[in-house]
Amino acid sequence: MDLDLLSKLNSDAFWQSFLQYKHENENISAHEKRDLAKFVEQKEYAPVVERINQGLPLPVPQLVQLNKKHSAKKRTVFVFDRPENYVLKAVSYLLHQYDHVFPRNLYSFRKSIGVKKAIADLTARRKTCGLYSYKVDIHDYFNSVSTQKLLPMLRETLKDDLRLYSFLEGLLCEPAARCGEQTVFPKKGIMAGVPVSGFLANLYLKELDHWFADQRILYARYSDDIIVFAETAGQIAQYEQRIKEFLSKMDLTVNHKKEFRTCPGEPWEFLGFCVNGTQIDLAPISLQKMKDKMRRKAHGLVRWKKRTGACNERAIRAYIRHFNRKFYDNPRHHEVTWCRWYFPTITTSASLSILDAYSVECIRFIATGKHTKANYNLRYEEIKALGYRNLVNAYYHYKKTDLL
Repeated sequence: MDLDLLSKLNSDAFWQSFLQYKHENENISAHEKRDLAKFVEQKEYAPVVERINQGLPLPVPQLVQLNKKHSAKKRTVFVFDRPENYVLKAVSYLLHQYDHVFPRNLYSFRKSIGVKKAIADLTARRKTCGLYSYKVDIHDYFNSVSTQKLLPMLRETLKDDLRLYSFLEGLLCEPAARCGEQTVFPKKGIMAGVPVSGFLANLYLKELDHWFADQRILYARYSDDIIVFAETAGQIAQYEQRIKEFLSKMDLTVNHKKEFRTCPGEPWEFLGFCVNGTQIDLAPISLQKMKDKMRRKAHGLVRWKKRTGACNERAIRAYIRHFNRKFYDNPRHHEVTWCRWYFPTITTSASLSILDAYSVECIRFIATGKHTKANYNLRYEEIKALGYRNLVNAYYHYKKTDLL
C-alpha cells in the first residue's frame, strides 16, 4: 500500500481513475457525472489540493438543518463547498484501500459491497425466517461518535500513513462550523454529510463487527443499522445485551422506536426491506412513508393551485416531476434514488403496485381537490401523457436490463 495516499491527489491520472470509478458507480446521478467531469477536466481541485499540501486546514463546513422524515425534529448535516466536497470524495475513494480492516458482515460505504449484498448474504446462508432476530438503529449515530475514542483507532489503522491521519484528525478536531453568516460550535462527531464520515462510521464499531464475525454469528451492520440472528430465545437475548453494552461503552444510544424482535416464522426487516420466506419486498414502514409523502405533496399542490390559480395540468406535472426525480433520478440532491436502492433487491412488485395505484389516486385528487368517483374522469392515459411513469413497469424493465 502507498504510504502517502494524499500524494495521489497531485496526480492527473488519479483524478481520471476517480472520475471513471464514479462514472461506473450506479449510485451517482447523471447531473453529478457531468459536474464531476467538468471539475476534473478543468482541474478545479488544484487549489484545495495545494492547501492540503501546505498543511493548511480546509474552510469549515456549513451546518444545515434538514427536516426528518415524518417528524418535527431536524437532522443536522455538515456540507463543504463544492471544491472541498469533491476532494473529500476523492479522499473517501482512497480510503477504500483500508477495506481489508473490516469484516465481511459490514456492508456500508465499501467498494462493491452494499445493500443488495447484505440482504443476499442474510437470506442465502441460512433460512433466516426460521430464526430469532434482533434489529436495532443507533440514535443520531454520526454526530454522536466520540472523536476522543475514535482518534486512537484511526491512528492505529493509518499508522503507516500519518499524513493522512493528521489530515483527518484536523477535520475531526475543528470545532467550528458555519450557520448562515455566523460561526457556531456544535456537537459534530464525524459530521454526517461529509464524504469521509462513512469510513469513520465503519471504523468506530469495527470491534463489535469483528466479535460477531469471529463467533460465526449471523449478523450484519449497515452504518447505524444492525441486525443479528440466533436459533434460540436465550441466544438472541445475549446478543442483544452485548450490542447494547458495546454501544453504551462507545457513548452511543439505541433508538428504541426502531428496535424490532422477531420469532421463528415471522418476517424480518432490515434497511427498508421485508424478508418473508423467500420473498423480499418493501418493508411496510417504507411503503407507508412513501404513501405519506405522496399524500402530503398532493395536498400541498391542491393548496398551491387554489392560492395561485394554477391550472390542473401544471399542478399535476409538478407532482409527477417531483416523484420521477425521487424514484428514478435526483440531479438536484445528488442522492441515491429510491429505485436504485430497492429495485436490485426486491423479488416482488406487490408493494410497487400499491404505490402505483396510490400515486394515480393522488394525481386525480390534485385535479379535483376531492376523493370522489368524478376523479376517474381523468383517465390513466391522460396521466401518462403528462409524464407519469409506472413503478411496476420500471421495475420489470430494470430486471430485464439491469439498468434504470
